[in-house]
Amino acid sequence: MKFAAAAVVGAALLAQAGTTEAPVLPTSGYYDANGMWIPPSRDRAPDTDHCPHSLVPPEPVSTSERRPDGSTPTPLPLVYSGPCGITAADGFVVDPGVVASAWVVADIDSGEVIAMKDPHGRYRPASIIKVLIAMVAIDELDLDAVVPVSEESAGQEGSAAGIGAEGTYTVRDLLHGLILNSGNDTAHALAQALGGDQVTLAKVNRLAQELGMADTRATSYSGLDAAGMSTSAWDMALAYKAAFENPTFAAIAATEYYDFPGFGDLPGFQLWNDNKLFMFDPDGIGGKTGYTDDANHTFVGAVQHDGRRLMAVILDTAAWNLAPWQQAQALLHASYPLTPGTRVTTLQAATAPTTAAPSAPTTTTAAPTTSPGTPDGVAERADAAERELWIAGAVVAGVLVLAGLAMWLSRRFSRRS
Repeated sequence: MKFAAAAVVGAALLAQAGTTEAPVLPTSGYYDANGMWIPPSRDRAPDTDHCPHSLVPPEPVSTSERRPDGSTPTPLPLVYSGPCGITAADGFVVDPGVVASAWVVADIDSGEVIAMKDPHGRYRPASIIKVLIAMVAIDELDLDAVVPVSEESAGQEGSAAGIGAEGTYTVRDLLHGLILNSGNDTAHALAQALGGDQVTLAKVNRLAQELGMADTRATSYSGLDAAGMSTSAWDMALAYKAAFENPTFAAIAATEYYDFPGFGDLPGFQLWNDNKLFMFDPDGIGGKTGYTDDANHTFVGAVQHDGRRLMAVILDTAAWNLAPWQQAQALLHASYPLTPGTRVTTLQAATAPTTAAPSAPTTTTAAPTTSPGTPDGVAERADAAERELWIAGAVVAGVLVLAGLAMWLSRRFSRRS
């Protein structure tokens, strides 16, 4: 059922855009008519061999890193010294359409890491960080308790499930809006139930510390860009491993649609899962989407295949030949031929931070060290063959064509946290 429904939704979006043809993608970013940043396309993954983001995320395109007092957030201590290129088990082939800066492919239940790229490079998470507030809410709140909704919650910036101050919502309703539709409105409402914005942010960061997420500092619980926001593919893998081990989170993430309450004169409606890996892949069991101007696209997708639950975490990617969910799918499917036990390392919490500068990629055959993510007995593989050089000079003929392109891209590829 979920595949037919997803096809209908996809066809409707294309019809709204007035075309069934994918437009030529621009090779430099721009702001669309609504002020949304459309990031540059890529035809290759960024080179991370020399650990360019071991301390801080890439330069922002917005003003999100500017604090009111003009200060700069202090980077978190280093916990990893490389390698930062692709490290993969023998037989794992990386599709060149995967153009993310960082990613991890792992077995959810065993923690075996099958392949990874720049696992501890620091990037912005966008909405995939919502997993932390989801787990805090599941742990602390009664799922059937009614949560008052304010106009402030209903009017939150960015993606929304569609709550209203006149509506009646349970914690369960709000969690579905949070996970299925990446609702910043439902995130804000849950945060008020947890004690308010600052209390919730402290709880989210405490959970990250408990999970050993040493590259992670949440400066917003919804994933909206804010000064000092930082995470890594490794840390997000730790978080989603814990989340998928929670039956409540796993059940919500695997929901095709949810009957969501209306408010005022608006009747109830069906809230559909926006994770296309779940909707289109027969093995899909859920995950989370994310996008902000500074984070670019982020994505988490999980599958159950031959009795194994596998996940792919992707940070800082763009849509080129493959959409973000398809990049995750390609990484997951590349792991299918490999038997359980095949790994490069195992997910573990970070140990005491190190102070050594990150090294260039090296081949290692030693047993696992105390640095999380160091390959154990598997030589680092070379990056997949590079695609053709950037397609330059995408021609946009006139204002109408540009507007159509912006509409298509924003509806097809873009998403704010």
